[in-house]
Amino acid sequence: MMSISRRLTLSLVPLLLISLLLVVQGSVWLYDRAQRNYLTLLLQRETDSLLAALTVGSDGLYLDMDKVDPDYRRPYSGRYFVVQGNEKWRSRSLWDQRLPLPGDGLQSDLLPGPSGQELLVWSGEYLKSGERLTISVAIDYQPLLGEFRRASWWLSGLGVLVVLLAAGVQHWLLRRSLRPLQSAQRELAEWRSGERLQLNEQVPEELAPLVSEINHLGQQIEALLERARNSAGDLGHALKTPLAVIESRLDSLAAQLPAQQRDELQTQVQAMRTQLERTLQRARLAPDQPRGQRFAPDTDLSALVQTLQRLYPGGPQISLDGELSASWPFDREDLLELLGNLLDNACKWARAQVRVGWQLGAAQLTLEVADDGPGIDPTARDQVLGRGARLDQQTPGHGLGLAIVRDMVATYQGSLALEQAPEGGLLVRISLPRQRRRGLD
Repeated sequence: MMSISRRLTLSLVPLLLISLLLVVQGSVWLYDRAQRNYLTLLLQRETDSLLAALTVGSDGLYLDMDKVDPDYRRPYSGRYFVVQGNEKWRSRSLWDQRLPLPGDGLQSDLLPGPSGQELLVWSGEYLKSGERLTISVAIDYQPLLGEFRRASWWLSGLGVLVVLLAAGVQHWLLRRSLRPLQSAQRELAEWRSGERLQLNEQVPEELAPLVSEINHLGQQIEALLERARNSAGDLGHALKTPLAVIESRLDSLAAQLPAQQRDELQTQVQAMRTQLERTLQRARLAPDQPRGQRFAPDTDLSALVQTLQRLYPGGPQISLDGELSASWPFDREDLLELLGNLLDNACKWARAQVRVGWQLGAAQLTLEVADDGPGIDPTARDQVLGRGARLDQQTPGHGLGLAIVRDMVATYQGSLALEQAPEGGLLVRISLPRQRRRGLD
């Protein structure tokens, strides 16, 4: 999906360009109107000058050309006149061309003139010495039209540059304004990976209510998770003794019960034991420390190995193959549960050796847990990933470990593979992608 800043910029630029076009065209039109009004006054003064140059002679009125502006005597000079009365006088600048005389006053449209010129024409009717006269004066408007076009192009070009500059500045300002959101996004990613427990509330006042509500929601979720975690542990411990009594009583009555009823009761009790062991195993493998921490191999993995060695005295030797100093960008409790299930499963089947290897890259964390046990036949590897599936009913356990690992890996959108280990047993290889952080453009 397109970013907010790019979307706003793309929507703003056309509006600015349309506004610029309207402003440029409106400015040129207003300037054209002003020029025409100014030239109209000049043409009116020219008619007054021509009217004054008409002199009364013995044969009536005649035009004294010595009193006329020299531009009217230069061919195609761009200034023309026609005086009509009992006689007709034309400016020499017209040469052998005719000047259109459409009516009185300023003509609304430019009229064609000599040599492709476009003329602004003013016509007026006058009365002098009892003779009615019509005087038309014209000036070439084409040079001004060319200037208007050049000015329009220049203004449009400068306007486009201003629009692009404004769009760039707006894009920069918008990205700068969205930095608090980018910071909140990074903090949420850190929160999800267990690096922090709340967002920084030092944000602009527009974002303060949102950040406050997110922090409040996070506190409620954390409190609910803690209560659920404690309740599950308390319930497991509370049910352990009654369940043991039920199992003992069922064994004592086994001879008196029909085989079908005895098997059904034993199946149900075993299912209860499975869930109970699952809860107690999680409480046993995850020490009681607060959430919101990253997994630190140097302390957490070492503590987990010590816990398993206490659970399996005289069991296999667990070796660590990886850098212990760098923390992993994942929730500590999730990794404790994932590794706890893998190592617990490996310790059950290993003969003498369990190896834990890892490599933390820029894009993902790769984990390997290998043992020197009997391994798993390739045709049965998909089967053991099912919840509750067990290939050997003689070994203690309930088949939940790999299924729990599979579900957790799927939650992190990672990959899980079962292979043959170099040590001879099972190799569990897991890849967990690191948190991807996308910024707001």
